[in-house]
Amino acid sequence: MSYEWIGEGTVPYFDRALADTYVGKYILIGITYLDYQGKFLEQIQMHGTVESASPDGITIALGGLRAGESWVMPPVLDSILPADPGVYNLRSTGESIEDPDLLATWSVTKPCQN
Repeated sequence: MSYEWIGEGTVPYFDRALADTYVGKYILIGITYLDYQGKFLEQIQMHGTVESASPDGITIALGGLRAGESWVMPPVLDSILPADPGVYNLRSTGESIEDPDLLATWSVTKPCQN
């Protein structure tokens, strides 16, 4: 499923009951950046605890190398899936995360710079 999230007013249906079940869960997030032609630029991986989830965004208290930071991801609940048990090795940071509760993946295509 693909969404173009620009900000307020462009969010797909937000299931409050589902979002509430994510609060307090540990989430692993992967973001792949592509250029305007779809070519790979970089991948960022991060992880942390879901602090809040609302139609304004899902706030993550980051852990590991980014402990003390927070990140707000778009409120698209379809991007979040249950994680299979196991150890996840993050290529972008070298960290290993054991048994996260949730996974979220994003692809971001950068606009053409004229």
